[in-house]
Amino acid sequence: MPYALFENDAKLSPTFPTEMEVWRCAEDSGLVIAGVHGEKRLDDNYAIRPCPSDTDEAESRGIDLFGINKLT
Repeated sequence: MPYALFENDAKLSPTFPTEMEVWRCAEDSGLVIAGVHGEKRLDDNYAIRPCPSDTDEAESRGIDLFGINKLT
């Protein structure tokens, strides 16, 4: 099942095949913070959830949530 990053109920990221890939996307975008005991967690109001696959999206995994290409 694919996963994506959400802020409240709004989908922010393209779908990814695994939850771990969404964590990487969130971390690259600065949305992962340290919890009370040092564990990684998402900033408030963000969540990783299963969702239907994006069939119309380009397979561009080098772009972060803010549209900056990380591969160039």
